[in-house]
This record gives sequence, C-alpha cells and structure tokens, in this order.
Amino acid sequence: MHLVELDDLKDAIVGIPGVTGLSTEQRKRLTIAVELVANPSILFMDEPTSGLDARAAAIVMRTVRNTVDTGRTVVCTIHQPGINIFEAFDEAIPGVTKIRELCNPAAWMLEVSSVAAEARLGIDFGEYYKSTALYQQNNALVKELSSPPPGAKDLYFPRQYSQSTWGQFKFCLWKQQWTYWRSPDYNLSRFFFTLAAAFMVGSIFWKVGTKRENSSDLMTIIGAMYASVLFVGINNCGTVQPVVAVERTVFYRERAAGMYSALPYAMAQVAAEVPYVFVQTLYYTLIVYAMVSFEWEVSKFFWFFFITFFSFLYFTYYGMMTVSMTPNLQVAAICSNAFYYLFNLFSGFFIPGPKIPRWWMWYYWSCPMAWTVYGLIVSQYGNVDDTINVPGMSMKPTVKAYIEDYFGYNMGFMGPVAAALVGFTFFFAFMYAYCIKTLNFQKR
Repeated sequence: MHLVELDDLKDAIVGIPGVTGLSTEQRKRLTIAVELVANPSILFMDEPTSGLDARAAAIVMRTVRNTVDTGRTVVCTIHQPGINIFEAFDEAIPGVTKIRELCNPAAWMLEVSSVAAEARLGIDFGEYYKSTALYQQNNALVKELSSPPPGAKDLYFPRQYSQSTWGQFKFCLWKQQWTYWRSPDYNLSRFFFTLAAAFMVGSIFWKVGTKRENSSDLMTIIGAMYASVLFVGINNCGTVQPVVAVERTVFYRERAAGMYSALPYAMAQVAAEVPYVFVQTLYYTLIVYAMVSFEWEVSKFFWFFFITFFSFLYFTYYGMMTVSMTPNLQVAAICSNAFYYLFNLFSGFFIPGPKIPRWWMWYYWSCPMAWTVYGLIVSQYGNVDDTINVPGMSMKPTVKAYIEDYFGYNMGFMGPVAAALVGFTFFFAFMYAYCIKTLNFQKR
C-alpha cells in the first residue's frame, strides 16, 4: 500500500468504474499493487498511463519508479510520453533513428515501425532478429526451461482446488458478507423502499382487518395482503439483479484463476441474502400486521411472517436466476418483467382458481404467487366462522365457507402450501447455482 501510495485509501471500496469507488489512476496503482503481492523480480506493464491526464500519469509513473527503487525490473510500453515520464526511465530500447526536430511523435513512431520503413531500409525486422545471437540464446533458454530435469516427476494435486468445498463456501460467504456490508446503496435502498411500502399499504388499508361485514370487505382485506407481498417482492427482484450481474463478472475472473468452484460461490451468494431478507420481513410484517389490524394470534402472525419471508426470498432468488440465465442485465430485466404479469394474472386474486379454464390450471398451480395468496388468505381467515353478506345469496355464509367456495381454498391444505413456498425458494436458488455453473456469457 505504501509503495504504490494507497495508504490514504485503505479499506476503501473499489466500486464500479466511472460510477463509484476509485478513480482511473487509483485503479491502475491498485493493479500494480496486486501484481506486487506475488513479489516478482520483473514486472511487465502495457501502457499504464493510457487514458490519464498529465497529473494522473505522473502519479502512476511515480509509483512505477518506487517499484524500480526496490530492486525490481520494470519493462514498460508508453505511447507519446511527456518529458517528465521519459526521464523516469533508466534505459530506452534502441534500434531506430532519432526523432527529428519538431516532428510529431506519433508520425515518427509510424515511420520507424511500419512495413514501409522495412521496405525503405531493405530490412525485415523479424528475420533480422532471427539472425542475431540473442535469438539463439532465447531459443536455448526456452528449450532448457521447457524440458524437465532428469528424475523430475509430473506435478500432481489430489484435488482441483486447494480448499475443500466447505472451505470454499466459508471463504465465499465471508467475501459476500463484506460485499453486501459495503453496498449501502443496495441494502439501504431496498430497506427504505420496504419501510415506505409498509406504511403505504398500512395507511391505505388502515384497520380493514376488523371489517368483515360483507364480501367486499373481505376482498379489500385480501387485496391488502396481496399488495403487501407483491410490491416488495418485485422490488427485491429488480434491485438484486445489478448486484448479481457485477458479482458474476468477478466470479468469472476468480473461477478462471482457480480460486473456487461455482457451487460454493452460488451457495454463498444465496446464503448472504437470507439475513437481510429476514430483517426486511420482520419489520415489514410488524408494521403491516399492526396497521391493517389482523387478528393478533401467535399462529396467524407466524403464518403471515413465514409466507411473507419465503415470498420475499423466492422473488429475490428469481431475480438472481434470471441474471444467471441471460447474457446481461438488460435481458434479465426484460425476462423478469414479462413473468410479473403472469404472476399477477395467475395469482388467484384477480381470477379465482375455480374460474380459471382447465387448460390453464397447470400454470396456476406452478405460479409461486398463487401459493402465496393461498397461504395468506387461508392462514388469516380459513378458520373464521363469522357470517358475511354476499350479494345474490339469501343465506349468509361464514367467512370460512365463502373462501372455500369462491377461491377453492381449504385450511387443511396449509402444509402443502408451506412446502410449495419452500420448494419454489430452493428451486430458484438451485437454478441460479446450476446456470452459474454451466452457462458462461464471457466474450473472450
């Protein structure tokens, strides 16, 4: 850190280029520092000052000079350097005529290195190099280094990675925890949105949970529960996608370096979301449950929390899955948005299950939002024996009977509902891990 003059930026977030975090020249110095970790005796740098102004280029070259002063050799290519940068080098590679007075450096470079220059001089630079003693020495050195010494054995490692799967998972989880902790724009934005959505839903449906005089009141309550999950779920899906897209780029590089495999990384990414979604669900359900005035029973609140938690979680994992299945963030957003409408349409709220055509029932039962609505309605009103007024019916049915007749929901089906919600959560997480492992959208 001291060698590349990054002491003042200790513990800083690298960030996204051009958006947040380190500047361009600070990133170049960080790249040099990463190479110095291996303590090499020689460093090769390709245009370390490209894209920088004079001041930033001088800072980078000062760190290069500091590296040379430690006894290391630096071989560096620089296009059109200023006089200060030129004087920082101990030696320049000769072999071309000197630049003429008042000649443009770029034009001079083209003159001495182009095919036209070879034709004018009658020299093939490649063939000339092959006729030198240096070429023979380099060939002999390459042959010597590429041939194993007598008695040497092939390198053998008992496994592909230095750490076990559990060790890789712990490392990746530690990394993801720090990444999430250092991403306040992501976590605070979804927390504030959840808080605002909780108060908005609570204020719109203020104390409607105690009003059960007719079917319209009941539909209003059901709408409150439906909206309370849908708003935040879709937001979770949308906000997690940019984070996963950036992390996937890092994952491609680190997997190629053999640091860890895809499965521990995906497991860590999935596990890192759980505590944040849990906290998000906790204060959201407390606010909504209190303001809407649902019945304060332990079992009913538990079911409301359980269903909301896994609904938020499967929406989050659904967003992660769409990123892993698509080449970029834009395509992932389009795909996820397309299914939001299907989730709404087949949720069972706008069109109850018994009224959906039989040839579409397969999608109704495979829609995760349908199971969420099922669980929310039945957990709160599946055992209520109060009667309500229903237009067109002379006898007042109970809330329990009306829900079973109109929506087709039954209190005894809560076990499969809970299993389905957990199943959708694990399915989306599994698909994310599978796609991360098998699909590679790198263009290189």
